[in-house]
Amino acid sequence: MATTIEKLINKVPIIREFAKIQEINKGFSQDEKWKIEVRKGKQYFIRVADISQAEHKRVAFDYMKTFKKLGVPVPKPIISLELHEEAKYIEITEFMEGLDGEEVLPTLSSKEQYDVGRNAGEALKVIHSIQPKDVTEVWDSYRLKKYDYYLKEYEKLETKYFTLEATLKYIDSHLHLLKNRPVRFLHDDFHPANLMIHSKKLHAILDFDRYEWGDPVHDFHKIALFTRNISVPFAIGQIHGYFKEDPPRLFWQLYTTYVAMVFISDIIWSVKNTPNSLDKMIARLHTVLDDHEHFTKDIPKWYKDGF
Repeated sequence: MATTIEKLINKVPIIREFAKIQEINKGFSQDEKWKIEVRKGKQYFIRVADISQAEHKRVAFDYMKTFKKLGVPVPKPIISLELHEEAKYIEITEFMEGLDGEEVLPTLSSKEQYDVGRNAGEALKVIHSIQPKDVTEVWDSYRLKKYDYYLKEYEKLETKYFTLEATLKYIDSHLHLLKNRPVRFLHDDFHPANLMIHSKKLHAILDFDRYEWGDPVHDFHKIALFTRNISVPFAIGQIHGYFKEDPPRLFWQLYTTYVAMVFISDIIWSVKNTPNSLDKMIARLHTVLDDHEHFTKDIPKWYKDGF
């Protein structure tokens, strides 16, 4: 174990006298993550980040407290603190037993996957009940700035990977739908790898630190990139749990508009962050194109075909 984490632990009384410690190396986050068991037998999850991220992460941590009170399955927040001498920010939550959904869902029956998805959709609906205290920028303006940035980055690429004519045409013809959309708390990384499943049940929603404020429909775009490739029954269940029935057409129009937008940003993110795995990016985006018949259809095939 690195002496650095030992020094940090000694600064936090609740975990100072630990019995076991185990580093967790999953996900793309730059944060250090640890499972710690103290001598009284309690287990905690420790997240260590650079202090420059403290303000943003503390807000997410505080909202986790709110979600816990509202009955959302999240780990119980214990304490967050800044260690200025070490320039580190630390969060401590209860450690949740279970495995992530990406690993567990394929081992469950279709009905069990669907039920977990329904529970996830119900929880997401509660998360989206939180409104900002003030709105500094309207949603459509904020989202279009991100879209324009990634489009310009795409134009700089030597290898384009995809022809975007149909994608851009769909976006342009639906941009007006982004006006006057409600602004709510968004998890912004809601997919099975950030969900813990235990005893075939949804046990916890994790990793709120990428949160932002925006249109609730935007929180569904990870279904297209990741969730539908892991479990179509879960994806359908998530939508049914959220809406209690089939969603309205406006949902699908907005959903597909956001999917078309992240189609472009996923290329840029992959080129910059996972250049050795571009084949995975190309495969999942070909799936997106097939699901939406090259962005000529609002409702994706995986939803219409069911399971």
